[in-house]
Amino acid sequence: MDMRDVARYAYETGQLKRLPRAGWALAGITNGESVAEHSFRVGVLAYMIAVLEGANPDRAAALGLFHDVPETRIGDVPSVGKPYVSTPPAQSIAADQVAGLPEKLAQHIAALIDEHESAKESHATAEARCSRDADKVECLLQAREYQAQGNPQLQPWIDSMAAAVTTETGKRLAAAAQDISPEIWWAEFAANFAKNSR
Repeated sequence: MDMRDVARYAYETGQLKRLPRAGWALAGITNGESVAEHSFRVGVLAYMIAVLEGANPDRAAALGLFHDVPETRIGDVPSVGKPYVSTPPAQSIAADQVAGLPEKLAQHIAALIDEHESAKESHATAEARCSRDADKVECLLQAREYQAQGNPQLQPWIDSMAAAVTTETGKRLAAAAQDISPEIWWAEFAANFAKNSR
C-alpha cells in the first residue's frame, strides 16, 4: 500500500484549516472561524446529540467531522451565493478526492459524505440527522459568540439555524444555547475556582 496517497489526502484536508467560513464576512466578521474549526465542533455536537437521541455517536461524530471536506475543492459558498453558483454534489467531489486512496478507506470516506448529505431525505439515518443538526447548532453557537463580542447583525443566522434543526435533542440544545450567555462556562468556572481557592 502506497501511503503517499493517504498523505496527499491528509494534506488536502489541512486546507480546511486555512479556509474561512465565507458567510461570516456578510455579517462584518473579520478573521472569522475556519471550516476546520467549524467541523471540529460539529463532530463534538453530533456525538452529544446522537448519544441523547439514541443513535450511534461514533458514526454521527465521523459524519460531522468529514461533512465539509469537499469544500477543499470548491470553497465555502455562503447561502447568499448558492442561487448563482453551480457546484457539483458533495458526493462527486468526495469521489474525486478519495480516488487514489486504498479502496477500503475510500469507500468509508465516500460513505460518510453520502450519508451526511442524505440528512434531509426520508430515508436518512438517525446519525445523518444528528450530524446535520450539529452543523446547524454549531453555526448558531458561533453566531451567539460573535454576537456576544458586539456584532449586532447575527440574529438572522441564529433564527434560521434554530428553525432548521429537526431532532428533539437538537431543538432543545438550540433553545438552551439562546437562553444562556456564551461566556457562562468560564464565568461559572472562575467563580467556583475563586471560592474553592480561599
